[in-house]
Amino acid sequence: MESPLMAPDRADRPRGPPVADMAGANEPGANEPGASGPPAGLLAIFAHPDDESFGAGGVMALAAASGNPVWVLCATNGDQGGRPGEVGVDHSFDPEIRREELACACKALGVAEPIFLGYRDSGMEGWGAPEGSLSLAPQDEVVERILAVIHRLRPAVIVTFDPGGVYGHPDHTACSATATAAYRLAAAEPGGPVALYHQALPRSFVTGMQAAQEAERRRSGDDKPPTEDDLRQQEAFVKLARPDEEITTIVNIVPVAERKIAALACHDSQMRGRQWDDPEQRAEMERMFGTETFIRVDPPPVPGEKEDRFTGLEWSGE
Repeated sequence: MESPLMAPDRADRPRGPPVADMAGANEPGANEPGASGPPAGLLAIFAHPDDESFGAGGVMALAAASGNPVWVLCATNGDQGGRPGEVGVDHSFDPEIRREELACACKALGVAEPIFLGYRDSGMEGWGAPEGSLSLAPQDEVVERILAVIHRLRPAVIVTFDPGGVYGHPDHTACSATATAAYRLAAAEPGGPVALYHQALPRSFVTGMQAAQEAERRRSGDDKPPTEDDLRQQEAFVKLARPDEEITTIVNIVPVAERKIAALACHDSQMRGRQWDDPEQRAEMERMFGTETFIRVDPPPVPGEKEDRFTGLEWSGE
């Protein structure tokens, strides 16, 4: 992937799809284009519909409840989200369903309508990325398009995946690289964003998560062996989990756990039949989703620094 600063021929390249939906930029509370005041609000940049709810849904709901404008920029349409976990099958899926699910999730979280870049979903590692997918797009092109959204919305804070993309999905790693590059370009400009966070999972959480998943599998009587994709993903979660001491930001989202669970329930096509009204499953969800964890990339933390909320945003009670 080439540097966004070293692409003199980029104007001659085929461009990616247009930004498919800028509706979220026009929600009440969005910054006016060309405004001269300080940046404000939170922009969450993720790869697929549902990534935002899993990784940062609680933080987004808390930020919105405190009066901050909050937006979701989704890089792909999630059109390879059919039959998750299976190998050697057609994974194509109606992207309009994924778009509607993300709109539902944003409403549940109390944030603006989603914005889509419109790239195709690359699918899991080993599936073979289709033409027009995010992982095949020139990095400088994606950076430029994300930067245009940042310029329009003028958020104070950006959150995206950490470099490993939590479990190494090709679109997750591409999203992290391009969103981070776009942030750095924007932050160097007057009135640019002031903080960048990477969503990351600590090793202790991954260990507990996998134990909980195995307990749930036994409880439900699911005796199907894990698929090749399942095993690869489980290994990647462990390999790419961050040492606990690298986590700088642990946010208590219990006050908005209901919103996060409601947002996850919106992504019904990806939930493998999970019953959100099952009291036992609900209790497990509340235990798993009581906190969200991040690494503050910029401004760099001093050694040992920890925090319980994002810097750069307005918080109720402060």
